[in-house]
Amino acid sequence: MKNPLAPSVPSDDEGTFYTTKNGCRLFIYDYKPFENYRSTIFIISGITGINHLKEKDIIDLLSNNQNRVVVVHPRGTGYSDGKRGDIADFSDFINDYVEVINSDPDYISKKHKIVLFGHSMSTAVALAVAAKMENVGGLIMVNPPYLMKEAKGMSPNPGQYLKYAAYFVFARHTPIVNMAGDPSKIENADDRKDSESRVNDPLLVKYFSLHYMIHTRKLMKSMVDFSKMADYPLLLIYGEKDNIVDKKGCEILFNSWKCEQKQYLLIEDGSHGKSTVNLSKEAIHQWFQEE
Repeated sequence: MKNPLAPSVPSDDEGTFYTTKNGCRLFIYDYKPFENYRSTIFIISGITGINHLKEKDIIDLLSNNQNRVVVVHPRGTGYSDGKRGDIADFSDFINDYVEVINSDPDYISKKHKIVLFGHSMSTAVALAVAAKMENVGGLIMVNPPYLMKEAKGMSPNPGQYLKYAAYFVFARHTPIVNMAGDPSKIENADDRKDSESRVNDPLLVKYFSLHYMIHTRKLMKSMVDFSKMADYPLLLIYGEKDNIVDKKGCEILFNSWKCEQKQYLLIEDGSHGKSTVNLSKEAIHQWFQEE
């Protein structure tokens, strides 16, 4: 259960590197439809990372030929520096995003609205990042996992839980938890297709240490606390065919949200994965127009 090393950046890739204050090089893909764009959207990723090339459909949807979209490969994922599947200080994961955004010309000049986009676990990361920023123009949260369901192909079995307990005691920093799941057991066809495309992606990380997972879980449990402090607009989207995220958790987050400028959108045929985002296309575009 070993994660591969970071792949080399292809010569034709349009991304660049940003070096953090503690010396970690982060890969950044910056898409500008044209110079006079309206808003800047940062796509926030969870600990497994993101493949900006495979997310081109989501980038195009969010951009809508009007907005700039920025994708960061978090430390320890993609083309960025950092150990795969483990981290010494989890706060570095959050602070990297804060540093990148705070140093962005649009954030500094305030000429463009800064919007964060998070899907699934990355919504918790986005909330933590936003809590450390002064200039947040809004947040789009898709299927935020404050409360979870037991999901075939994704939830550990009893034997795995026993193994994790042993690793927690004796090898807490060894990557052992498979975050990719088993695509063959995922019931929803759209989610199964998404999982199959991700499971062997060299830019994504598959195995994680118990140390990493514990801190990730703590972050997810803090989502309501962050929501109560969130004084910026929200668009919360939930796919009603999501077999992983419990709708009740979305309702709790929405009702806890501090800012009165908030919308809660239910997508009847939306699953946990991309289908919910794609089916929300018009609503997302309308939200940007209203904001």
